[in-house]
Amino acid sequence: MHNQKPIWWLIFLGFFIASPAFGLNIQLKEQALVADTFVHLGDIAAITPDGAQARQWAERQVTYAPAPGESKIIQSASLIASLRHLSDADTIHWSGAKNITVRRQGIEISREGIKQIIAEFLQQNLGNLPGVELRFTSVRAPEKIILPTGELKYTVTPSKPGILGSSSFSIIFRVNGKTVKNCTVRGKLEAMAEVVIAGVNMRKGTIITADQLNTARRDISRIDKPFTAIDNVIGMQAKRTIRAGKTINEHNVGLPPIIKKGEPVKIIASKGLLQISTNGIAIMDGRRGQFIRVKNINSSKLIYCKVDAPGIVSVEF
Repeated sequence: MHNQKPIWWLIFLGFFIASPAFGLNIQLKEQALVADTFVHLGDIAAITPDGAQARQWAERQVTYAPAPGESKIIQSASLIASLRHLSDADTIHWSGAKNITVRRQGIEISREGIKQIIAEFLQQNLGNLPGVELRFTSVRAPEKIILPTGELKYTVTPSKPGILGSSSFSIIFRVNGKTVKNCTVRGKLEAMAEVVIAGVNMRKGTIITADQLNTARRDISRIDKPFTAIDNVIGMQAKRTIRAGKTINEHNVGLPPIIKKGEPVKIIASKGLLQISTNGIAIMDGRRGQFIRVKNINSSKLIYCKVDAPGIVSVEF
């Protein structure tokens, strides 16, 4: 019994000398899936035994991760060589795959998904375009985009303010609050709505009546400020010749003049609280708020006056 103690002591000591408890076993995997920008050793290897040292090695950044949705190959020999300089590297026992295929996770958005984002944006903005049906067709967009994982948000911006007339939409994608992708989607925007059209040919200067107007459903995506109610056009004056079937908008009609060329007018001249009046003749037609030339009957001089009301113009002196 007296001689057994040294024998057991030697066995006990030899166990610790040979045991990996003094170091780590790092077994490299053949494949790994990562989500971060960097690849950590713990992503691509099983590290035993568990403990503070194992966790420290697992957290080591060994290389950059590939782009979201893509893969890269890490050569084990190069990886091990790059870690040999670390102070406790000589206690590591390496094993496992010679090459590690690392694939990075990502949020994949298909072309259909991109089109759906645009469709949702248009639907959300219909309140600003009452009576309009919006359709975005002939869409040209990437087959798919892959974004980093995380909290995804996006902002859609049409190429023209107010949406109508836009030929493209820009989608800015943000993950965890950081901009990661700007995607431009091109196509044809249709905006179908019931609008007022000319029912007959109208010459310039025509005062428009109800029987000269109709309504029709038209694509107004490239029509600026069309009228959607006949009542809003009745009494207007054609600024230019309007052919039958043409959409009526604010550029081809306007309010008729309240003073006509050759009509007598009262000229009210004012300066501060002082106000005097005289008679004149309008040299041109004038709408409310416009400035027109007027001939002062007393002096025969031509002056520019502002049209205030039927038969009344004003000037400051």
